[in-house]
Amino acid sequence: MLIERLRGSLLGRLADVDRRNLFTLDGASTIGTWVAQQQTSVDRGEITLARRLAALPGLEAAIKNGRLSIEVAGRVGKALAKLRPLVDRPDGLIDEQPGEAVVTAVVVDGVRQLVCQALGGLADDDARLLGLMADLDQIAGLQVSQIGRLEAAFVLLAQHLEPGQLPHALGMLVDALLPNELEKRAEDAHRNRRFALTRNDDGSGWRVSQGDLDLECGELLDTFLRAEMATDTDNPVDTAGYEQLRADGWQTGDELPVCEGPRSLPQRRHDALKLGLRRYLNSGVTGLRDKIAPHLSVIVSVEALHDAPGTLPPVAASGLRLPRSLVRRWWCDSAVTRFLTSMGARVTETSHTERTLKAHERRAKHVETGGQCQGAGCRRGHGQPLIPHHVDPWAKCGTTSLADTVMLCEQTHHDLHVGKKTLRLKDGRWLDEHGWVTRPARE
Repeated sequence: MLIERLRGSLLGRLADVDRRNLFTLDGASTIGTWVAQQQTSVDRGEITLARRLAALPGLEAAIKNGRLSIEVAGRVGKALAKLRPLVDRPDGLIDEQPGEAVVTAVVVDGVRQLVCQALGGLADDDARLLGLMADLDQIAGLQVSQIGRLEAAFVLLAQHLEPGQLPHALGMLVDALLPNELEKRAEDAHRNRRFALTRNDDGSGWRVSQGDLDLECGELLDTFLRAEMATDTDNPVDTAGYEQLRADGWQTGDELPVCEGPRSLPQRRHDALKLGLRRYLNSGVTGLRDKIAPHLSVIVSVEALHDAPGTLPPVAASGLRLPRSLVRRWWCDSAVTRFLTSMGARVTETSHTERTLKAHERRAKHVETGGQCQGAGCRRGHGQPLIPHHVDPWAKCGTTSLADTVMLCEQTHHDLHVGKKTLRLKDGRWLDEHGWVTRPARE
C-alpha cells in the first residue's frame, strides 16, 4: 500500500513537470525523453496516465488515497480517454444516441449489472446492492459533465471488481456507450474474412492462414469445403456478379470491388466453413455437454434487442461482445431460452431433488455470473469450462438449488476437492469441500 501511495505521488510530480514544461530545463524535448534520461523505473504507461490525470480529478484522488492501484487506474484512464472526444458534444448525442439517456443508463444499470455479476449475483434486499444503487443514483445526479459522471462510475466499478475482471467490464461499458463502433468493427471483420487452404509444395500436408494440417486432415477439410461450397445458396448471386464484372471489363487477377462485389474464393471458403459448422451443431451428432447439445449461447437483455440507449452489449459464451444486429439476426431462426433477472442480477429459479442442475439452470448460473469462475482471484477468462459445485453435498441434503450451487473452473474445483483448500468466493463467502464455512482466521 505504501509503495502504491509513493507511485501515486510520483505520478503527480510527473504531471506537474509535463504541465509546466519543466523537462526543457534539462534540455529534453518531451516528458518521455526527460524520464528516460533519469533512468527510473517509470514506464510509458505511467507517463500517459500522469498526463491524463490533469483532466481526471476523481481518478487522481482514488490513486492518492489508495483506493485504486496504478495499473487499475491506467485501465480506467484509457477507457475514459477513448470516450472523451465522443461525449459532452454540442448536439447532445453520443454515437448518434441521446447522450444524457445513454450516460444515465450506463451509470445506473450497466455498472450495477457488472458489479452484481462479479459478485455472483446479489439478492434484491442485499445491503451491498442497496448501497451500490444509492451510490450510482448519486453519481447519475451529479451536476457535472458527462465525462465527469462516467469517471466517477468507472472508479466505483474498479473498486468493486478484481483487477482481472476490469478490462472486460470497462469494454462492456464503452461498447454500451458506442454501439455503432461495435457494429463497425463487426462489419470490418466480416468484410476482411478469409480462409485460405493450399497444399505444401513438398507434399507434406496442407497449409492454412494460421497453422499446418497433416495430409489426412487437409484432404478431409478440402472435401468438406468443396461439398459445402457447392450447396451454398449464394452461389447464383456470385455467378451473376462475376458475369457483370466481366461485362464491365474485369479480368481474372484484378482486384475485386470492396463493397457489393461477388465473394472471392477465400471468402467463399470462409462462408462454407460457417455453414458446415451450423449444420454440424444442428445435427446433434456431438452428443451432450452440460446436459444439453452444444449451441451458440448469448446473454442479451430485451432492452438491448430493442436498441434502448445505454444498454450493455450482448455477450457470447466466449466472452466476446457482439453487435446487436448479429444477435437479432440469430434471434429470427433460433430456439430462444429467456431468463428473468432481478436488479441484483439474480436468476429466479426453484430448487429440485435431482442430482445435478438442470440444463436451463446451468445456463441460468452462466447468466448470473457472466460465465466466469466464482472463485476469488481466479484469472481464467470467459470460455473456460465451468463446473456447478454443490456447496452442501447432495448426498447430505438431497436437494439441488441455485442458491447453494457455485460455478467453478476445473482448477478451482480441483483445489477444493483434491487440494482440500478453503476457498473465498468473489462475493465474499467462504466454503470448503464440506460446505459453507466462516471466514478463516488467516486468508
